[in-house]
Amino acid sequence: MAGKLLVFSFGGIKVREREFAIVKAGEVLPVEPKAFRVLLFLLRNPQKLITKEELLDEVWGDTAVSENSLARSIALLRRLLGDESHNPRYIETVATVGYRWVCKVEVSEDESGRLEATGNAGGAPPDQDGESADGETRSRKPTPQIPMGPGWMWLTIGGILVAGLACTIWFLHRPLPPPRITQFNQITHDGHSKYLIGTDGSRVYFMQLFPQAIAQVGSNGGEVAPVPIASLPGSPDLWDISPDGNTALAATGDKLNLNRTVWSVRILGGAIHRLGEFHDAEFAPDGSIFFTNLEGDIYLMQSNGTGQKKLASPGRGTIEPHLSPDGKVIRFQREEGNSVLYEMLPDGTGIHRLLGDWKVPGDQWGGRWTRDGKFYLFMNRQSFAEGGQIWVLDERRGLFPKLPQPVQLTNGPIKWTELVPGADGKTIFAGGQTRRGELSRFDQKTNEFKPFLGGISAEFVTYSKDGNLVAYVSFPDGVLWKANRDGSNPVQLTDPPIYPSRPRWSPDGTQILFSDGADAKIYTVPSEGGSPRRLLSDDKEVVRDPDWSPDGKKFVFARGDFRDLKNEDLRIVDVASNQVTPIPGSKGLFAPIWSPDGRYIAAMAWEGPQLRIFDVKTQKWRGLPTNGLALFPTFSRDSQYIYFLRSGSDQGIFRIDVNRVNLEKFADMSSFHFTGFWGYSITLDPTDAPIVTRDVGTEDIYALTLEAK
Repeated sequence: MAGKLLVFSFGGIKVREREFAIVKAGEVLPVEPKAFRVLLFLLRNPQKLITKEELLDEVWGDTAVSENSLARSIALLRRLLGDESHNPRYIETVATVGYRWVCKVEVSEDESGRLEATGNAGGAPPDQDGESADGETRSRKPTPQIPMGPGWMWLTIGGILVAGLACTIWFLHRPLPPPRITQFNQITHDGHSKYLIGTDGSRVYFMQLFPQAIAQVGSNGGEVAPVPIASLPGSPDLWDISPDGNTALAATGDKLNLNRTVWSVRILGGAIHRLGEFHDAEFAPDGSIFFTNLEGDIYLMQSNGTGQKKLASPGRGTIEPHLSPDGKVIRFQREEGNSVLYEMLPDGTGIHRLLGDWKVPGDQWGGRWTRDGKFYLFMNRQSFAEGGQIWVLDERRGLFPKLPQPVQLTNGPIKWTELVPGADGKTIFAGGQTRRGELSRFDQKTNEFKPFLGGISAEFVTYSKDGNLVAYVSFPDGVLWKANRDGSNPVQLTDPPIYPSRPRWSPDGTQILFSDGADAKIYTVPSEGGSPRRLLSDDKEVVRDPDWSPDGKKFVFARGDFRDLKNEDLRIVDVASNQVTPIPGSKGLFAPIWSPDGRYIAAMAWEGPQLRIFDVKTQKWRGLPTNGLALFPTFSRDSQYIYFLRSGSDQGIFRIDVNRVNLEKFADMSSFHFTGFWGYSITLDPTDAPIVTRDVGTEDIYALTLEAK
């Protein structure tokens, strides 16, 4: 008989220890094993403060993991249970110490695993001679003989036909064994950041990010080789590869511009054709091209750019339309706070969510069919800062179509970033990453970047005005921490799913201001600990990148829409009155910073001079000659310089004198590999030494074997 295990009940939710399952509203929720063990330990100790050390010892044992793993499990449980860190119903965070289960729990014993008696409870069945196994002789009645005639014959034939039909229906409706991944083959081995694009069957094409280059590798591995695309201006981005592998879609122009100039380029040399300016473009199975614009309209055109036809207008944030191999449906992706997969008919009608009743939280993206159309593959991720896991819809539906349920194909420490189905219908090429950064500070004596604060995996470092305290965001889990200047005595200030971006200390040191990088909302949190408080809560548009005025009475921020950034502008909030005032002439500007002396506000621009500076006294803007996009601009402590990062062929940290307008390259970073929530960032310490995050994780391309029976 199986041993008894427990069932925990609370708030309409059951946690069944035997089945390792969370049941909510009659549905079993998918949960990672470690997160489930954390939940069990809390449920077994309700109302008791459990320290982080206790949980780590109980769940991970002797395995060396950081508190980030525990924080991630707690965040996952909160999402599954519908809990909030700031107003907890179930799991309360006790800052710097641990967690407490605060909800009343009913506990019962689960006896579902007991063996139940079957057959004759009173004794053994009789044998063929009428004698039971216990020796008792029993009487046997003669079997009556039924006369057989033509009617019985037809009844027998009819029964056979009915049984055959039932078997046929069962066969067509039978649940097929779920597909699974049976083999992982790593085909690149440099570990550097890259973005998978496509395959022609024998080669796999991808973008190397630092430094940027278009590259290829054999589908079975081997040496990585460059793919030169001649006669295109600047550093082109590869967007897609045609089904026959002969033609590429490449984009040029400003990388932050949401419309790029798209070109059709022959891979092995030959014609280059300008197609137009698009938000996104993808090849269809027959070699024609889908494209979208900023308004979210989906178009189809011939491979040479002619015959443009509008198919549908799903709305802003529409990207990556793909036609099924049988030509029956188009699926695409829309940004709606989270990324969601949609489906429509080829004529643009019948637009609906593909997974309307799917309960798994996170972003759905990167959907692709296998070449034979039997499977639809897509990604689901829980964090914007890292990849996710691969899921599949089995679309082998037979004569009686029925919408399948997604099956998770991958699970483990590797997070997957993009996928491309192979030409054989069995191979999935996917970018796999294990994300980790090393905080590094520039040493002007040696002209080298050296590990900082012990080389922790963090970004967005910011110092209090007196320089005695530091705040940073751990990467990739996205938790805001405060610590002493040397990194000692760290205090956790936020929990996922909020991912603080560009935090800023208030001048009096009591508050830290930040925006949520994933959700584009602005918060403050007490530097001594407490719940983050959302600001501008009535604003329905995107608000981000806040920065304090030197006296702490105001802050500046960017307001707009991620899908229409050229109409973004800058505004100032009076903290006492909560009055919001637009900055004149700031349309198309973003990422504002306030100079320490209060004289200037600098910001990035989408067009024209890409770094602008606003004189607060004269209320006038002027451009600064940065010779390229000035990423993460930051004022020096004396307000004389603006430091910024420039990517591309001349990658490095630059600074410009705001008065004499002298531009100089402060640090060459041509061989430096960045990482972080936005891919890279730069801040300054109290001595104006640049701080960046070095990529020490791994990101490579794998060939996964899909098995289906």
